[in-house]
Amino acid sequence: MGGATLGPPEQLQSVPVSLGGPLDVSELGLAPNTKAIPLGGRQAAQRTLESFLTTRGVDYMREMSSPLTAEDSCSRLSAPLVFGTLSLREVVQATRQRLAAVKGDPAADPRWVRSLRSFESRLHWHCHFMQRLESEPAMEFRNLNRAFDDLRPEWNQEHFDRWAAGQTGYPLQDACMRMLAQTGWLNFRMRAMTISFSSQLLWLHWRVPGEFLAHHWLDNEPGIHWAQVQMQSSTVGINRVRIYNPIKQARDQDPTGDFIRRWVPELADVPTDFIHAPWEWSGASRLKYPAPIVNAERAIRAAKARITAVRETAFFEEEARRVYALHGSRKKAVVRAERRALGLPEKPVRQVRRSSRVLIMAGQPNLFDAIPGASRPVMPAGLPESWRVALAAEFAAPSFHALKDFLVEERRTHTVYPPAPDVFNALRLTPLENVRVLILGQDPYHGAGQAHGLSFSVRPGVRVPPSLQNIYKELQTDLPGFTPPRHGDLRAWAEQGVLLLNAVLTVRAGEANSHAGKGWEGFTDAVIRAVNAKPGRVVFVLWGAYARKKAKLITGRQHVIIESAHPSPLSMARFMGSRPFSKVNAALEEAGEAPIDWQLPLKVEGD
Repeated sequence: MGGATLGPPEQLQSVPVSLGGPLDVSELGLAPNTKAIPLGGRQAAQRTLESFLTTRGVDYMREMSSPLTAEDSCSRLSAPLVFGTLSLREVVQATRQRLAAVKGDPAADPRWVRSLRSFESRLHWHCHFMQRLESEPAMEFRNLNRAFDDLRPEWNQEHFDRWAAGQTGYPLQDACMRMLAQTGWLNFRMRAMTISFSSQLLWLHWRVPGEFLAHHWLDNEPGIHWAQVQMQSSTVGINRVRIYNPIKQARDQDPTGDFIRRWVPELADVPTDFIHAPWEWSGASRLKYPAPIVNAERAIRAAKARITAVRETAFFEEEARRVYALHGSRKKAVVRAERRALGLPEKPVRQVRRSSRVLIMAGQPNLFDAIPGASRPVMPAGLPESWRVALAAEFAAPSFHALKDFLVEERRTHTVYPPAPDVFNALRLTPLENVRVLILGQDPYHGAGQAHGLSFSVRPGVRVPPSLQNIYKELQTDLPGFTPPRHGDLRAWAEQGVLLLNAVLTVRAGEANSHAGKGWEGFTDAVIRAVNAKPGRVVFVLWGAYARKKAKLITGRQHVIIESAHPSPLSMARFMGSRPFSKVNAALEEAGEAPIDWQLPLKVEGD
């Protein structure tokens, strides 16, 4: 890739053959093509490359996953590379030149470095997957891991037809299939989701859906396509098993439903709170839109169980080793060779107990190493009985097992806050039966020694963070006589029935919101629903746009919601004067409840 690019030939010799004019689709025996195909050719490809490297790609790493932003922020170079109007060598070299330029320019947007590095890494994967097909061409027709050959013996034509037509009843999935039919393009995450939906939720063998998609991709590259089809169908055996939940993906990648409404116009009038799951809306019966083809959560559980059963066999372990030897990372092989040349011992390949028959390849984490006990709840120690009962289903869910596995690996390789024993302190200190107020934060403080499991609270002896300083200032205005303590320990509130809950309960050191989207949100939503189910009044305090989105989970008429700007320094001007604490007490007293004593002890143990 570092060699000189080839110039165009000086001239082309024409061939003296009469072609008889172009043939239309009917003469070729093809259906009419109604796709909106972008301009082709060399000059258009060069303009696309230049616009990506100088303008469109600045936030590539953050915006490539959402169908709302990916159309513009992705490179859109896949079709030019397939058709040969650009060579991979010139794309790699142009990317490296641009990266060198922005790294040497102090005035350049700092997002460029991260985005360009991320883009180049995907160019490496582009070649890796093409080489994978070259080394094993049969992967287009049969499972790479032969242990899965009998996994999907049945075929459901109705399921396939509804999937292909964008009529599954899952809005984001259907929007993607309709966009594909019109444009021939989807961003990578949405491609992965459509394959996962067909092979995992509908349990269709990957070959026919894969062929359907290959005919529709404008940028079809067989090596990349079939490698991804098999990977998202879990038939490779050396990758983490990933099954996309179409509802979660919709909420994460299209939170306001703009993409869905664009491609599924029959949902145009559905309220945003229900756009990702319209069957939950009271007006769903009036929609000209089908009910869900399957229950997503049940289908995902069933798929995981079937896949796990295969992965626990000795034949799977044998096949996984063979596949890894042929298709595993060559970079790791080079590293191993260098270690041998230096006389260093080889790093062992991690394995689980032999009895589980599941091979864990280095660099290829396995989602299912805890699945044999997945039906049993993973219950944190010390939880009050009320929370253990209310959240039993959540602690037993596959998603919580996956979250636990993620956290085990994350703590092995990074510093994570709060410490593991403190993660569930909000629930430990405030049993469900005692909850009278819920104050919702986003994620823990990410500085050393700060977080201890309560939203907005810090350990004794730690400097009071800016957001909590603003909370204290508002308390002084709202409740005359309040004296701010020198510490930031809010346990006294928790012990009075104030549930200090974060939507995400852990964070990587120094990286705010780094554990968002890893599984905590579903769990803490279940906590909010459990509080919402209480018959007595609870006052929900929602500060900032993120927390206010959770208002849709609060449906009990007996409850009170208090909303305002976040106490962060960025929105302090709009937070100050909102008087949330006196409002909380007024709402409690109106329901015959005792008010909260917001005055914190001026000194606590450890301060």
